[in-house]
Amino acid sequence: MVIKEIFGKVKIYQLHSRVDNRGSLTYVFDNTVDFKALETRIYSMPKEGTFFGIHYRDESSPMTKFVTVIKGRGLDYVIDLREKSPTYLQWESIELSEENTLAVLIPAGFGHAFISLQNDTIQLYSVDRSGDDAHSKQINHRDSKIGLKLPVPISEISDYDLKAPFVSETM
Repeated sequence: MVIKEIFGKVKIYQLHSRVDNRGSLTYVFDNTVDFKALETRIYSMPKEGTFFGIHYRDESSPMTKFVTVIKGRGLDYVIDLREKSPTYLQWESIELSEENTLAVLIPAGFGHAFISLQNDTIQLYSVDRSGDDAHSKQINHRDSKIGLKLPVPISEISDYDLKAPFVSETM
């Protein structure tokens, strides 16, 4: 069920779940989620502060992403990269955790970043098209035009995220 919408396009879902004496069950995709996954990935982050992003796709190959956390906690960031939008370069963050069973549907036109807030965080990440690295882009998380605020220091980051270009170099 959609519980909130940000930037007029990004949807935050409360996933249906239940707990009984056997454990817990969470429905990731059901009739309340308007999304068809083509690929699903599981990211395992052993350390708090593991950072991914800011990632986006160029307009010639748009991609919608569906993100949730199945173990641990993380902060998911959505950055408006639609140049004609009144909220261009603004961002929102949503805490995702195994306890709150929230998920975020991120359509084309938005950047995405994620940082784990505790050790052993596992993220479920689905996309509506096959990942083609030729269309994958990134923006440096330190870009002052975006002003991303991280609640914990980065402990792990890839070289391509660390060396990502700034907005003025990409858009």
